[in-house]
Amino acid sequence: MRVASLVAIATLAAVTIPTTAVSQESGDPANGREVFSANCAMCHGSDAAGMMGMHPSLRGAIERLSREGVEVAIRQGRRTQPPMPAWEGRLSNDEIDNVIAYIATLPDGPRNFGADGRSGMMMGGDGDGMRMPVIALVVVLAAAAAGLVAWTATRRDLSPLRVLDRRYAAGELSREEYLQRRADLRRDGPG
Repeated sequence: MRVASLVAIATLAAVTIPTTAVSQESGDPANGREVFSANCAMCHGSDAAGMMGMHPSLRGAIERLSREGVEVAIRQGRRTQPPMPAWEGRLSNDEIDNVIAYIATLPDGPRNFGADGRSGMMMGGDGDGMRMPVIALVVVLAAAAAGLVAWTATRRDLSPLRVLDRRYAAGELSREEYLQRRADLRRDGPG
């Protein structure tokens, strides 16, 4: 469904963009790498393999979206979460062509959100191995702690006086026994 949406958006954008905006297969990959490093690597990773669980890999993007689709995404940006900014007007036509040429040289890779090919959040940059399972563990532990706090708060009070009150209310103690034990608890202090 997501791929179909991207193809539809790229097709619609390609039809609505003036034909002069769509680049021909040109550009300098070496210069494109420099432009990519300065403008794109902060979100897509220095190796273009995606990062932070939010920014997709650009490896194989030309095959997935076509050269024109990649150019449309760069020029017009994308309404994703987080959004990709439009680079038209920020980068020259030559810089955009160079970035596309650089992306075209990258080896194919899965459409992932991390350097190892798995979808998931990265913590602390490219390829450090701290992925979604660590975050999931933290979330589970936080939920368990919250559950323990909630359970403790809703548990019946087990103080000796409350236990004595419940036993008397249940008929386990006579009034005399109850009053005597209550006086003993007060004299001995909280137990």
